[in-house]
Amino acid sequence: MAPADLEGRWEGGISIAGPADLPFAVDLIASGDVLRGTVEIEGAPRLPLSNIVLDAGRIHFELDSPFGLAVWDGEVLNGVIEGDFTQAGMVETFWMQRFEEPGEDEGPSFRREEVVFANGDIVLAGELTFPEGDGPHPAVVLISGSFAQDRDSAVGRFRLFAVLANHLAEAGVASLRFDDRGVGGSGGDNLQATLVDRAGDVEAAVDVLRSRDDIDAGRIGLLGHSEGGIVAPMVANRTGVAFVALLAAPVLPLGESLAAQQIALFEESGATAEQIDGYRLLLESVLEAATTGQGWEEAEAAIRAVVQQQFEALPTQTREAIPDEDAMVDSIVADEMARWRSPWFESFIQHDPRSAIGALDVPVLALFGELDTQVPAAGNSIAMSEAIAESSVPGYTIATIFSANHLFQEAVTGSVSEYPRLKRQFAPEFVEILTDWLRGFTGL
Repeated sequence: MAPADLEGRWEGGISIAGPADLPFAVDLIASGDVLRGTVEIEGAPRLPLSNIVLDAGRIHFELDSPFGLAVWDGEVLNGVIEGDFTQAGMVETFWMQRFEEPGEDEGPSFRREEVVFANGDIVLAGELTFPEGDGPHPAVVLISGSFAQDRDSAVGRFRLFAVLANHLAEAGVASLRFDDRGVGGSGGDNLQATLVDRAGDVEAAVDVLRSRDDIDAGRIGLLGHSEGGIVAPMVANRTGVAFVALLAAPVLPLGESLAAQQIALFEESGATAEQIDGYRLLLESVLEAATTGQGWEEAEAAIRAVVQQQFEALPTQTREAIPDEDAMVDSIVADEMARWRSPWFESFIQHDPRSAIGALDVPVLALFGELDTQVPAAGNSIAMSEAIAESSVPGYTIATIFSANHLFQEAVTGSVSEYPRLKRQFAPEFVEILTDWLRGFTGL
């Protein structure tokens, strides 16, 4: 193996404690028999690597950092580099590989237009993507899942909504996607926005579409992913849109669903039984406080206990490299409390998705991923069917996509930790069912 064989960009993760690997990317450049390179770790600026050695199918490289020398030792095999990552007495595994499939922006070139609109005092920024032709086109507003997301709804390096907008345009459907509050070009604070506030933002986006001559006002729908699938029925019941598509939308009671989801993620991280019990106590305390408004001191104590437990599990050398552990623990606890005590979480935990679904009177498409570990398909698809049966919906389709995860990628386990290794594209069956349904309904 020659240095030139490894030239290019490698992306991967370090298997630290937590539900997902710590992402990083390495760019290697060959100059004769010498390799030079840089590394980006979780979005930080590029840093130069040192002591890059390639020997008999193994590669070694290092990075000087404030937390001690970071060392990667790996084996190159079948296009993947895997091995050990060492820093400050901590030894973890790492992997990295090339992603050679077409990027999200490659392929057909569609007309795109930046838009800025407002919901009251909150300014929101987004992008319209149009099919070929002058229109007027059918259109959808894309509604993102939980936590502050940009208009592309990027999870790792998979730009979920950017890819979806292209597929929709190929099918003849325009789309509007926008940055959540506090992200990109949008003002406000996502954690201070309740579900009703989020619904208002989407209503404002629908108004943008209705105001345009190149959009058919009678064929505007909503497409919500995950938490966006909770918001979409709320908006549909207030705005008179033509249809609703719900992707991995939670239907079961949200407190129950959240607890199961979070425990599953904690178990995936390799946590011990003691750590899982501590986290379960944390969730019980938080859910009780969010529901009743009482017991936040106990919830904060449970959060602090879990954070402290995680620090105590670190190697001594790693803990010694932290400048002020108490201050870092305080900061993490404060961030967690801000999230759990936010207006967003209070509104989320008290919302019943089934009531909004039961009030729908427009056609509905509901898709789930067979391997989804965040919104499990079995229970939620049954609950969706039961809720729709109580509604005035004129027609609906509910389907589960084989071997698909929460992002509707083809997956093996569906685990969040698996996301970075998957191709940044949708499962073909998902695209086919979604676009065929939209074409059939909109008359394309």
